[in-house]
Order: sequence, then C-alpha cells, then structure tokens
Amino acid sequence: MDQDELIWKYLDGHCDTAEKAAFEQLLATDPSFKKAFEERQVLDQGFQALTLEEPSMRFTTNVMENLPVLYQKLPARQLLGPVWIKAFWTSLSFLMVSTLGIGFLSPDTATSTGTYSNEITRNLIDVPQSLFLPYKSALILLAISSSLILLVMIDKRLDKARKNRQTTN
Repeated sequence: MDQDELIWKYLDGHCDTAEKAAFEQLLATDPSFKKAFEERQVLDQGFQALTLEEPSMRFTTNVMENLPVLYQKLPARQLLGPVWIKAFWTSLSFLMVSTLGIGFLSPDTATSTGTYSNEITRNLIDVPQSLFLPYKSALILLAISSSLILLVMIDKRLDKARKNRQTTN
C-alpha cells in the first residue's frame, strides 16, 4: 500500500490492526514518513475546521420553478425566418414532384411481356429498360441530397437561434 494512502486511512480511522502496526513502525523508523504524516495531519485538521456551505432553503423550489421556462418548446416559426420555411416546403415539393415524375414520365421501351411494342421501335432503339435505371437513380439521389442539404442548413439555423435565445435569457 502507498504511504499516502496509509496516512489518510489512519487519519480517517479506517486502518485494521496490521495496517495500524505498519503505520506505527514507519512513524517510529522513517523521518520522511513522520514529516509527511505531520503535514497531512495539519491539512486534515484544516479540512475539519471548514464549515460546509449549504444552499438556501428555497434552492430546490427556485430550481424546480425555473425548469419549465428553461425547457419550453418553441414553435419553429419563431426560430426560422419565412425564407427558410419557404425553402423547406419548396425542397419537399421538389422531392415529391421529381419522384412522381420519374415514376410516370420515364421512358418505357419494353412491354410487360418483354417484347417490343412495335417493329419500328425495335429496329431504331434496341436498348434494354435497365439502361434507364441510372437516370432514375440520379434524379432520386439529386432530390434526396438537395432536401438533405436544406434540412442540415435549417438545423444549423435552429441551433444558432436556440443558442442566441439561451444567451439572452
């Protein structure tokens, strides 16, 4: 056991008989240990002389009364300007329209049976339908990523407004 731990255990009265015997032997034989013990003893007496600070009687009541004010939910319209709200609804509309447009307006080259609908299309365009998947995927990815970027910008704006509001209160 470390000598500092032994000294503090002795001062706190938590030593067993073997530790107490080792402490008394070190105290009698080692002058540096005796000096360290005296320093810790003076420090311990200083700690015991201090009075503990206690909060006021209304501390708990004051804290509990202020909690609803600190954690009130604020509507987004107070934190965001009208431009940000319009941008959010615009990007959401763009996402929905582009998704529907991709589904309805994408070129179909094959029928449900897998044969071409007429002989002219077969001769001019011999392209499988799977070629159009990257086009669809790119549009969907573009719509989702632009909406995500807008949402991240709105989130940063909300955090900034919330921090400004907290510093003013």
